[in-house]
Amino acid sequence: MGIITSDYWNPYEAFILKEKHIQTKAETFTVKSYNMLFRHFLARLRR
Repeated sequence: MGIITSDYWNPYEAFILKEKHIQTKAETFTVKSYNMLFRHFLARLRR
């Protein structure tokens, strides 16, 4: 892996190397929105 992106949650800094870690909302926004859609459709499927 080249780089690891995350949001600004402090515990990530404890176990990810600083040279490979980038904290930004721009890189995590898309993943979080897909996770939200996935949870939405799984909840509908369960009903």
